[in-house]
Amino acid sequence: VTRSMKQEAHWLKTMGSSPELGEKKRMNQIVSLFMFSCGDYEKVKQDVWEENWKAMRLYSVVALVAFGVITLVSVFSLSIGKFKWVYLVYTFLSLVYFCISRCQLRSFLGKKLVVYSFFAALLLFGIITGTLITPEEFTVNYIVFMVAAPLLFTARTAVMNGLILSSMLLYIGLAFFVQHNPILSKNLVDVILYGVLSMLLTAMMMRRKLQRILYHKEMETLEVSKRESQERILNYERFLTDMVRYAASEENPDKVLNQLVEYIGQRVTADRAYIFEQNNRGTFDNTYEWCKAGVPKEKDNLQDVPYEGIIETWFAQYQESNNVIIHDIEECKKTSEAIYERLKPQGVNTLVTGPIKINGKMVGFYGVDNPPEEKLHEISKLIDMIEFMISFMIRLRNNADVLEHSALYDQLTDCKNRKALDWAYTEKLEKYFPLAVVMCDLNGLKEINDQKGHDAGDKFIVQAAQTLKSVFGKRHVYRLGGDEFIAVLPNITHPAFQKLLETAKSQLGATASLGTTISGTKDTDFESLLKAADAEMYENKKQYYIVTGKDRRKHSL
Repeated sequence: VTRSMKQEAHWLKTMGSSPELGEKKRMNQIVSLFMFSCGDYEKVKQDVWEENWKAMRLYSVVALVAFGVITLVSVFSLSIGKFKWVYLVYTFLSLVYFCISRCQLRSFLGKKLVVYSFFAALLLFGIITGTLITPEEFTVNYIVFMVAAPLLFTARTAVMNGLILSSMLLYIGLAFFVQHNPILSKNLVDVILYGVLSMLLTAMMMRRKLQRILYHKEMETLEVSKRESQERILNYERFLTDMVRYAASEENPDKVLNQLVEYIGQRVTADRAYIFEQNNRGTFDNTYEWCKAGVPKEKDNLQDVPYEGIIETWFAQYQESNNVIIHDIEECKKTSEAIYERLKPQGVNTLVTGPIKINGKMVGFYGVDNPPEEKLHEISKLIDMIEFMISFMIRLRNNADVLEHSALYDQLTDCKNRKALDWAYTEKLEKYFPLAVVMCDLNGLKEINDQKGHDAGDKFIVQAAQTLKSVFGKRHVYRLGGDEFIAVLPNITHPAFQKLLETAKSQLGATASLGTTISGTKDTDFESLLKAADAEMYENKKQYYIVTGKDRRKHSL
């Protein structure tokens, strides 16, 4: 009542003094009494009919007992004995409905028909009682059934009121034939009056019941959603914790990235997980890849992938949705033949990819192939978290590469430095057997520095270094200092070494003196190889000064 008064006060305040608006508001309220949103009803109809089915089980027992008692009484009563067949029929019907209610009826339509027929049968009993059985009395029984009907079951207002209205018309039709004035007139007035009252009561009760069920349904949905949200948050926390743990478990960022790719692939139960990065040529390389057992690796086949085509399309989509989701590769064929032709041969059916950004610029992407369809949207929500960790580790890796390069490479020539050669002194050389060593000392550097300046001398050193790297390979050439270089060639045969040596002598000419050696046995140590090559190099340098007639003391640094 208090709520109604507050609503009325709010209504008066809202409507102000406008009678037209007030009347319109009242009409809307009356209409809304008989209406219930179809969308809301669809949400709860399963629950409504499960509740009705349980109610029918209870009411069928009550009806069975009541009709059974009346049937027994009719056997000994002269006044109602002639109608004992009616009570017997209804006792039997109650038993049938009770038995049906005990069954697990799967058909939704079947449940509705059973409940509606039970409801109609009760109304029909009231009609029979008020017309055929006791036509000379007031129709109290029928009015009770009609008014109490909304308490029994829950359904759409229109259907329930339709049944009540149909029963009223049936009652009136039968009453005209079996009842006489003044009973007929009184009964008709009561039936119409209480019938209208019953339909209003039904409208209110149905609305309240449906709202109650909808409320509980929404509360259950909210509870489920809350649990799912909590579980999802816990999963995200575990996911982030595991990624941080992986990141902290390895000192090398490169190994961390491999671990992260493996974890992501296993976490989302995908066939393949990968990272693509843009290279210096503007194309993209598959730099990291994890594949489930039995899934072929594609990393070697996915190098120098051009930007135009798939990657260009995905980068444009990343700007809009921050990820790309393919639910079905066959559907993708309808929109992009190029993407279909690239992905289908790799066995891709579903896919999720996201961008890798460093300083706001997209430098690559990562993704998973063939995750379960039901996990696609969950994975898309992990995109931001995964992207942050991957981009962070790539930055760490790049910074580590820069630091490592500056620590192990000579800045002038980009050859490895003396520090990078530590492995040769510390490791066992038998796994590198045969191991060849080439000592190189440049000729005439001091003369170039004196006559043309140190810039010209630096260019001379760089040119010689480029020649050595082109012949022996960049990863095998070291600058020991000044104009002195060494090339260390593991696992090389004598013929291959001699061929490289001839090429080096041909390209270097008189600009360098070389000394070479190659291990004869697996237990040869590096220092003995270095001494042998160094001795030969100095002997060749001595011969250079003899042949050229230059004073070694004037031309040596």
